[in-house]
Amino acid sequence: MNLDYIEIAKFTGKDKPNFHNLEREAVYPNAERFSFQGCNKIEVWNYPEINQIKIKGSIPYFINGHNYFSSLNDWKEGLDYIQGSLGLNLYSGWIECFEFGTIQEIPFPPASFLQNHIKISGMEAKEFRKGNILTGKEFLSPSIRLKIYDAGRNFKNKLDKGIQEEISRLYGWEREKHYIKIESHYRKPEAHFRGNVYLASLLSEEFQRQLQINLLNQYQRIMKTGKAIIPERKADINAGTLPLIILKELEGIHNFKTEELLKALLKEIPEGILSPADKKARQRILKENLKKIRTSGESEFDISNLIKAKINEAEKSSTPFLWEGKGEEILSP
Repeated sequence: MNLDYIEIAKFTGKDKPNFHNLEREAVYPNAERFSFQGCNKIEVWNYPEINQIKIKGSIPYFINGHNYFSSLNDWKEGLDYIQGSLGLNLYSGWIECFEFGTIQEIPFPPASFLQNHIKISGMEAKEFRKGNILTGKEFLSPSIRLKIYDAGRNFKNKLDKGIQEEISRLYGWEREKHYIKIESHYRKPEAHFRGNVYLASLLSEEFQRQLQINLLNQYQRIMKTGKAIIPERKADINAGTLPLIILKELEGIHNFKTEELLKALLKEIPEGILSPADKKARQRILKENLKKIRTSGESEFDISNLIKAKINEAEKSSTPFLWEGKGEEILSP
């Protein structure tokens, strides 16, 4: 579990940032854009009229060339290099947005996993597809975006062979297995956390633990299908039970009872089409078929326990993040 993309803002005050080691990429009416060239670039935006700079990019990609995993020591290495080159203390900067997530091996194809993660109440849902293949979903609110997607596909298509071999050697990644990425995009941290979030605080052990718990809670809010248990007997899987299995799956998502829905439908059919005896006969068949279908308490596609295990593992191996500040006053935006 780790941070990924981040945007850091900092008032420079009387300090003059050093841009000599950066590549100047563009000039705008009120800003300049520079970049550090690591494994992947980090953008540095300078706003001289208001004495402010912004750092934008992924520290894991900058340092390692991938975001499979990055430790807080990786972050310290990357941030110390950037702030050392600029001649500024970035740890007193505030965070405008950031991502936090985890990559998890799963025992089923990513498309099946995604298909059975439906929605979060009160959040807009979107799908991502490559042709007919479902590759990701996201759930949006004004302050946060929860994204789940096929991480294995991303690695195979976006990372060169050398990086793929490295994450296989270091972390046990295997091309043939299935991996999903779950990540929270904090679009407005000050709104979500009810106050400005500063870089030094974000990297603290306490805040990292909070982000881990938040990620688990946000994942558990996703309504999931995959609760219906397929009958074991071939005779019980027929044209009558298959539609009922789908309806039982959707009960928890759309808040209805299959039995009541079907009973109301039969009641609405005119007696000129179905007599009372016909309705009773059909209701008897429906009841017999419904008895063949059972549901479990949770979806077979729910990986909450895997995420909990990863949180426990991270807690056992956690080490404090140490940085040396200059004792300067933090200027809030």
